[in-house]
Amino acid sequence: MVYALTTASDPVAFRDMIASLQKLVEQGGPTLIVIAVVAAIGFAIFIERWLALRDVAARSRALDARLRDLVAAGRLSDVLAACNTAPDGLNTVLTRGIEAALRSGQRDAIFAEMSRDARRLLARLRRGLGMLATLGTMSPFLGLFGTVLGIMQALRRIGETGASGLEVVASGVSEALIDTAAGILVAICMVLLHQLLKAKVAQAVLEVQILVEDSADAFARLPDRSSGPDGAVGKEAQHGV
Repeated sequence: MVYALTTASDPVAFRDMIASLQKLVEQGGPTLIVIAVVAAIGFAIFIERWLALRDVAARSRALDARLRDLVAAGRLSDVLAACNTAPDGLNTVLTRGIEAALRSGQRDAIFAEMSRDARRLLARLRRGLGMLATLGTMSPFLGLFGTVLGIMQALRRIGETGASGLEVVASGVSEALIDTAAGILVAICMVLLHQLLKAKVAQAVLEVQILVEDSADAFARLPDRSSGPDGAVGKEAQHGV
């Protein structure tokens, strides 16, 4: 961080840094660019999924407690309002449970209805994990591929120029190994990001599953499934989906 600030304020140092990066890319070849693109895709996936999951668990816990309190108090209209204003994905699951409760009131039937939509929501929460794992697995092989190409090119230059000696071979091999180092570095980063995101997803999935189970129990105990002579609550639930 300090180095970046220093180079940004010093034009000469900044030009030297750009020149070093250009030389590194030239030595690594096209494979190094591909590895950099893989890293950028992986970080973009991680940031997008982390932002999407950052408060799912906390909001699910808060909604779970609120629904249980509202049902215990018999405030059916507030229960419907809380379900309809739940975060995207959760609102569909909860309103499905309300519909099942208005139809039958059986806990198993309510849970079965909610579980179908909950599985779709959980699949959405897990999105991105497979891609991060794929990128982490692929990166070292990209680096190895670039290294093989670099060694082949170095040997071809030696054959064309007729130069020999350890210095010539070592120079070509060291340049070729840049891709291997970059591939391993990106793989390490992808594995770390995958594990962080996996833990975040596991926490969110657990809280959603608990919410579904507790909500099914609560909805089965609704004191009045029609709420009024004209079934106003039932109509409200159907229009709110």
